[in-house]
Amino acid sequence: MSKLDIKDLGALLQDFYNLSDIKTCLYDLEGNELCYYPAKFSRFCEILRTNEDMDKKCKDCDKIALEHCRKTHNQYSYTCHVGLQECISPIIYNDQVIGFMMLGQVKKSNAPDSPNLPKNLPAELIEELKSIYNSLPVISDKKLRSAFRIIDVCAGYELLKDFVRSHNNAIDEQIKQYILDNISAPLSVTLLCSKFHLSHSEIYHIFKEFFSCTPAEYIKKSRLKYACKLLVTTGLPVSEIATACGIPDYNYFSKVFKAAYSMSPSEYRKMHRE
Repeated sequence: MSKLDIKDLGALLQDFYNLSDIKTCLYDLEGNELCYYPAKFSRFCEILRTNEDMDKKCKDCDKIALEHCRKTHNQYSYTCHVGLQECISPIIYNDQVIGFMMLGQVKKSNAPDSPNLPKNLPAELIEELKSIYNSLPVISDKKLRSAFRIIDVCAGYELLKDFVRSHNNAIDEQIKQYILDNISAPLSVTLLCSKFHLSHSEIYHIFKEFFSCTPAEYIKKSRLKYACKLLVTTGLPVSEIATACGIPDYNYFSKVFKAAYSMSPSEYRKMHRE
């Protein structure tokens, strides 16, 4: 992501924190932290992780949550090994998980009075952690459920889609290839939105930016271009070519073809073969 993207995303996470008092973090597919607010760790987690065994347990806990999200493509909420509440949502694009949004390091309203700490920890560390534990934000179940729903929305935020596009093939090339691969089938803006998990406005913006036309215009041009190829390279009847390029109505196909090339399909074939 660019520095501008990180800055804007950081502002989003800050807004979420201002409303909820809950820390959020963005991870890439490998589990690397890309952006977080207000800090990488709460004071409690920071001190907890100074102990090697506790640090390993924390990392294992995060790893299990990330892997669960990666496999199920669903949000996953859980209580960590010391008793704090956390939730992770996958960022999904083109049916693939490419990152994660995580919130947590908070206490539920019905959380125990003390953290779940092993007795073999140094006594001074246990006392310090218990003291800080009492100062952690307490979040009601109702507020947590709302925060979990919001984090799912954040996982589809426009800035995250920019992050997605930087980690995948260019979206215009993906759309172009999909249309070519399905040229004989019905194609529509609604279908493209569903396939690429984009809104109507985003689809129209992409076509304007990369193809300088509307989706319908581009699809029609692609169908006619494929028809021209078949007219020159095959001996298929024009009616079969019309069906193969996704315009099965022969009369309508002939009409739009002539409007585009100022000649009928048969005339086009004859001219280019000669």
